[in-house]
Amino acid sequence: MSGFLAQEVEQSGKELKYDFSGVDKPKTDGGLYSLRYSEFVVPLVKSVQELNAKVQSQQAEMYQMQMKYANELEILKAELERLKGRLDK
Repeated sequence: MSGFLAQEVEQSGKELKYDFSGVDKPKTDGGLYSLRYSEFVVPLVKSVQELNAKVQSQQAEMYQMQMKYANELEILKAELERLKGRLDK
């Protein structure tokens, strides 16, 4: 079997101050914890959306930087050619 340990999920929620409803605690001493995996869907979707927004923002920033440096490189190349032309005279 594979899956999460309910106690670890509960502890993570406490550390993050997140009230996660997907952990069922034992009702009696010695009882078993359980997880409702369907409760993971909404927080996971929200996390993916937030990460996607960050990735898109970073991609836009990288594109702007690439364009800026490409333009600066072209200016420097033109200046270098101009200076080479002056030396050749």
